Amino acid sequence: MSRHHRYDSADIADFAHRAGDHNPVHTDADAGTQSRFGKRIAAAEHTISLMLGLAASWLAERGTAIGLGCSFRFTAAVREGDTLELRWQVTDTYFKSSLNGVIVCFEGTATNQDGLVAMRGNLEMLLQE
Repeated sequence: MSRHHRYDSADIADFAHRAGDHNPVHTDADAGTQSRFGKRIAAAEHTISLMLGLAASWLAERGTAIGLGCSFRFTAAVREGDTLELRWQVTDTYFKSSLNGVIVCFEGTATNQDGLVAMRGNLEMLLQE
């Protein structure tokens, strides 16, 4: 499953504000321009939230979805103006009787318009039908 998301200045600043992340490279255009990135950058939790929402929505079409755990590794900054393809692939499923549901394991990437992977992740969710 996948979707695309474009990060514009208002989107980046709004998410950072709502998340309580007051790092100036997210909230201040001048700070972003003067940083090593040359532009405002998105907060890491911004892309994480979009990735988690994608998986949760996909599973929710199949039953009740409950997150169990995740990990993410950041490999490039997400800069203002970037469009990322957010993608998850199911790598394993198995029934867990103690949870009365199926554990669904995912591997994911967030890749920018130039083919640069900005983030990799792993996710486990419980699916109860």
